[in-house]
Amino acid sequence: MERGTWNVENGREGSVRGFRIGIVDEDFKLEWGAFPVERAREALACSCLEMACGRRDRASFQVMVAAEEDFTLAVTGTPAFSWRGKVAGVRLAVRWEGGETQAWKPALPAEMCLEELVEDDDRLLRADVLLRDEAREVPAGFVQAVWVDVAIPVETAPGVVRGEVVAYAHTLFGDEEEVGAVSFAIEVFDVLLPEAREYSLWLGLWQHLSNIARKHEVALGSEAHFAVLEHYTAALAALGQKTITCVISEIPWSGQGCFQVLNYPSNFYEYSLVEIAREADGGWRYDYSVLDRYIELCMKHGIAGEIEVLGLCNIWRYEDYGFGAVAEDYPDAIRLRYLDQATGTYRYVDRGEDIEAYIRALEAHFVERGWVELVRVTADEPGDEARYRASLARLQAVAPRLKLKAALNHAEFIRKFAGEVEDYVPMLSCVAQEWEAVQELRRTLPGRFSFYVCCAPAYPNNWLKSLLVENRLLLWLVDWARLDGFLRWDFTAWPERPREQAWWRWVAGDTHFVLPGNDGRPLLTLRYKALQRGVQDYELAQLVRRRGGAGELVLAEIHGRLLKVASLGELYPEKPVPHEELYSLKHEDYEWARRKMLEFLAS
Repeated sequence: MERGTWNVENGREGSVRGFRIGIVDEDFKLEWGAFPVERAREALACSCLEMACGRRDRASFQVMVAAEEDFTLAVTGTPAFSWRGKVAGVRLAVRWEGGETQAWKPALPAEMCLEELVEDDDRLLRADVLLRDEAREVPAGFVQAVWVDVAIPVETAPGVVRGEVVAYAHTLFGDEEEVGAVSFAIEVFDVLLPEAREYSLWLGLWQHLSNIARKHEVALGSEAHFAVLEHYTAALAALGQKTITCVISEIPWSGQGCFQVLNYPSNFYEYSLVEIAREADGGWRYDYSVLDRYIELCMKHGIAGEIEVLGLCNIWRYEDYGFGAVAEDYPDAIRLRYLDQATGTYRYVDRGEDIEAYIRALEAHFVERGWVELVRVTADEPGDEARYRASLARLQAVAPRLKLKAALNHAEFIRKFAGEVEDYVPMLSCVAQEWEAVQELRRTLPGRFSFYVCCAPAYPNNWLKSLLVENRLLLWLVDWARLDGFLRWDFTAWPERPREQAWWRWVAGDTHFVLPGNDGRPLLTLRYKALQRGVQDYELAQLVRRRGGAGELVLAEIHGRLLKVASLGELYPEKPVPHEELYSLKHEDYEWARRKMLEFLAS
């Protein structure tokens, strides 16, 4: 990226007093509060930007606008009058070299989204939400951020495409006049990125269907719910998601202990996608229709690598609050709710043999549907070794065709359960702590080995306060360590009012990558976009690696610039150091790496 110097012409005085416009890169995050104000205003001093892209790619940047008086900002051609009455209106539009307006034969498809700030744990406001609002009121002195996506279709010819984001202003019924502009250039390389469904990264963002239903005020598994899920599944698929999250018992996380949080009441319970009934003659009936429909929906969108079953292993217990096991003769706290048709009442299965019958039936159903090889029964952060072993042993005895997966936050479990679990997903800090064991297991394990981050470690992470480049760094760590993928628990696990208060008992941003929109669609975030860019960086790296020795040399040079440690084992030293001493946090370095890969692939 090359930044321009301040240009007085990009903030000409006119119908909006003191109007300014600037352009910054996609990894910039606007902050607003007591101290970051000057940094926000410095963003207004940049007037040009250069980017590099392939085909089936996107160029993204941000535009900052501010004025010394209140104004209304529109990012489409909609008429946007202020509720205050006589207030200046500003409209942003993309103007391409050789054309006069965005509407006249645009060189490339462009879309703009107003950004919304969210209150963080430290009470600073940080940009995160990409709104679908066409216009909004901007108070005097405030810097408003606008996200710009430029699509690079498959048929785009290689070369440099130049354009501007132009600001037009008017008051009430007056004619618009140009009051500022910033310029950008996109160099398109003859490199075709794969379709998202063809990505090689094993991306697993957990889906919380009950939370989605609650926030959109629809019944779990209803037609209205599936209409909403269509949009969320598409957003996941655009990232290259591989796993389908299926909860098949009641509240396996016990609501994340939400009953312990009294100062921000939030519902985090996730309910089963399978309905159970006990018939009058004592026989069991299982209804898989909602489960099957969700799996089929995901597969329709290209999410077809894995069916991740949650609720059969390592159920979270909060014994002091009553959230323990229902069936005392089963080694795990599986909770299965059923309708007793003889009495017309709902009950919970309290015998181990009936839990086993359910698991056998579930395995048989997956076999019948031809999905059993995709299934991974997942344990989320087991901590009691003896209890975990007993649960695994019972599962393998009852349903031997169901393969196992574990998300681990105890480093020693990586070695202790080698050979018993098919796929491992330790926390990144655990991977670092057991790096030698991880390297050995990678040579012997039959399954996949990924890592995750969540409420720890603090960096790198995907929190609201995290730098956006950390999303890209995480995927470069996957490539560097030759691991398979990245997992996070938090695609849609929202607290009660996520657009107003993103923090809960976990750090702000730890619970979600998207937000519930009022129209039944997810609102994307800057963190979603940054993760998507990281995934695309990873896919470019795999294209480079497939070129053999020359490609490996390119990647070695990139790794040497982005990473300042010799292995993942050095990522969390005993004596903490500033994390910028461990890896690069500079947007320029990640753009350099991206351009270098594109140049190599196009050569």
